[in-house]
Amino acid sequence: GMNTDAEGLLKHGLELVAQAWEQAHQDGWEWNDMTSYVTHQISNAHTNAIIEAVGIERDRIPLTFPKWGNVAAAALPMTLAECAPTYREGDRILCMGVGSGLNTALLEIQW
Repeated sequence: GMNTDAEGLLKHGLELVAQAWEQAHQDGWEWNDMTSYVTHQISNAHTNAIIEAVGIERDRIPLTFPKWGNVAAAALPMTLAECAPTYREGDRILCMGVGSGLNTALLEIQW
């Protein structure tokens, strides 16, 4: 069998996101006013935790987990594809992923 410490993964994964966010800010990246934040969506609790960890606005996160459930890392391209018709030239989209191997990636797309 396999056991997962879901609470520990969430806690430490969010710490990584916050650290990466802060390091990127120190390196000159400014992500506080993006058009959209496309996240690796697991659940409402996980999404709320990311919002709290980095201080972004919930209404800028398109939610697809209510429709598709937890589709893991596929949530990023699936959500981008669903939202693509609403994005306009010059929009800034930040893709945010957290892996259960305790890694994180932040990628800005200028539409």
